[in-house]
Amino acid sequence: MDKGKLLALSVVAVLFAVLAFSSPQAFLSRYNIGTLLDYAATYFIAAIGLTFVIMIGSIDLSVGGMLSLFTVVFVLALNYFGFWAYFITIGLGFLLGMANGLVFTKLKIPSFIGTFGTSGVFASLALIVSGGRPIGLRPQALSLLNPLTFELGPIKGSHLLAFVLFGIFFLIQNSTPFGKYVAAIGHSERATLLSGIKVDRTKIFCFALSGLSAALASIVLVSRMLSGDPTIGTPYQLQVIAAVVVGGTALTGGVGGVFNTLLGTLIITLVGNGLYVVGIDVYYQMIITGIITMVAVILTLDRTKIKVVK
Repeated sequence: MDKGKLLALSVVAVLFAVLAFSSPQAFLSRYNIGTLLDYAATYFIAAIGLTFVIMIGSIDLSVGGMLSLFTVVFVLALNYFGFWAYFITIGLGFLLGMANGLVFTKLKIPSFIGTFGTSGVFASLALIVSGGRPIGLRPQALSLLNPLTFELGPIKGSHLLAFVLFGIFFLIQNSTPFGKYVAAIGHSERATLLSGIKVDRTKIFCFALSGLSAALASIVLVSRMLSGDPTIGTPYQLQVIAAVVVGGTALTGGVGGVFNTLLGTLIITLVGNGLYVVGIDVYYQMIITGIITMVAVILTLDRTKIKVVK
């Protein structure tokens, strides 16, 4: 295990021990553990596809906009099309993620600017489609969420989904040519291109996976809220990016992976939940998350790839 993973794992262990010791009744209660797992599952599922985008040295700032749009789309689709809503939302997520990749690779627009622009498009579409207000589920549609809402103690179906996705994406990263191409592009895109690997195709698929994971996270959000919210994605944007970076995946690419994102998710979730448990105002959580993210970037950034900081 590399130093980045060891450091992140150590932080997770220390945070859990401190919170369990300082407020055992509140932190270790069944309700709080369930809440902790709810947020961790949502962050992780949204971040798992973004991991591949960051590993190639790019960024996807449209995750928040997609979360807002997909919660609205999923609720409307559940109300009118029943179980087909799952396929509609997941397919739309893959296609919009692919569109981000095409904007990046074919129009040669930097991923930061391109996805910042599409984020505004997605967020606006969410407001237009919903009429600017949350949309509730019809009573007959509630049973369609049972695969995600059933409970086994503090464990829910959505938590199991996160576990299954971890296994799938871990295998994709470590046991497929695509996973090796992603790491190679992150290390040296020019060398990868000269070796004959279709770099643009790999990049597009990375963004498609980011859109897919945003769609899945939106479905999990709806299973928790039982509604679609056209503004829900805004507070999640920083948390999702932080979950990837804090775990040790470098913004310069080539370093990190799915396991790092799992550790980063646990850190972000424990910090947020711990602050709430010990009674610190929720408004301070974003400050602390931002600071933690900056520290993580300082520790993981490969400065040999950056000639000038602008």
